[in-house]
Amino acid sequence: MPTAMKKAAPPQDDDSNSILARLTNELKQGEQQEELGLDVTILFCGAKRSGKTSLLDRYINPQKDEKDVPKPTVALDYKYARHTVEGSASKVLAHIYDLSGTDVTAEVLSIPVSAASAGSLVLAVVVDLSEPHNVLPSLDRWLQQLRAQASKSLDALAKESAAGARRAEAAKAARLAAFEGHADSAEVRHFPVPLVILGTKWDVLSGNDVTPDQRKSLCRALRFFAHANGAHLVFTSVKDKAAMANVRNLLRWLLFGVPPSKGMPEQLDPHKPLCVVAGKDSMASIGGPSRGKASASGWAEAISVEFPDLKKAEGGKKGAEGDQVAEDLLRFPESAVDGTVEQRQEELQAYRKQAERNQRLASEGIDGARGILAN
Repeated sequence: MPTAMKKAAPPQDDDSNSILARLTNELKQGEQQEELGLDVTILFCGAKRSGKTSLLDRYINPQKDEKDVPKPTVALDYKYARHTVEGSASKVLAHIYDLSGTDVTAEVLSIPVSAASAGSLVLAVVVDLSEPHNVLPSLDRWLQQLRAQASKSLDALAKESAAGARRAEAAKAARLAAFEGHADSAEVRHFPVPLVILGTKWDVLSGNDVTPDQRKSLCRALRFFAHANGAHLVFTSVKDKAAMANVRNLLRWLLFGVPPSKGMPEQLDPHKPLCVVAGKDSMASIGGPSRGKASASGWAEAISVEFPDLKKAEGGKKGAEGDQVAEDLLRFPESAVDGTVEQRQEELQAYRKQAERNQRLASEGIDGARGILAN
């Protein structure tokens, strides 16, 4: 009886298996990238003329001349940057927003700070060191607004999906990690997302009009606010190459995950531009104001004494005179005069709107949103 012959197995198609394995791997990578997200968002905010746009332009273009003054930002400006991921063909896209002014509505703030951006969001508050009396009031207003909006956005992200919940949890865990084992961990009110406080125009603060003791007080106050909120703190000036390099290195690290090759320098000397990474400072090192407690309100009061707002006092007198004129107009009405005043006010309002529109269009330029390649 003939022996039964086994049917030979068909030869394996190595190419097919290779292609299938490659496609499967790419699919898994795509799912991971979709969950983790390759897009990042950073919002620069601060008072008008605080130096946000100049700082941002020089981050984008380090070779830019210090005398090149950019056009003022009208409301919200947008730029973007791309960074190639090492060992991959993928590129990280950074959405960069420049928000101007102090009277910002929640609707405007929700454009850059939303559930879509919360999982990979960086916030940068710019304070103008050339106006020390306004530094802490401006910073405090921004911190309150940003904290509320970022927390709201993270909560919304967590409710969207399981992946969103994981990203929100990872974002919160990353904030706590920098202070793990820190002596002040219980005193720090961690910000929901990475936060950078940038002090611009350092060269003006270090000028002759500010005494060393005043400068030291402001530096310690800002160190307190940064440390208490778990934020990075960097002083800079467009005229100081080393300080600008610190800003670029920190932003590159936060946005693209590329740490500085030599690390971030620790600079606490008030005679030089400060540079303090989150979690590296301490309440014991900062100390408290000469009078009062080492608290936000205590430092705010101390700085208001060190740097009184002279313009506010003058403005209050002018405001009182204006109020008196307005009362007189109501008390002694005259149709011809009142009609002219009303017409001029309407014309002024229309002119302001048109001027803002023209300025906004001019700032957008021909190319609209401007992009850079950040490698």
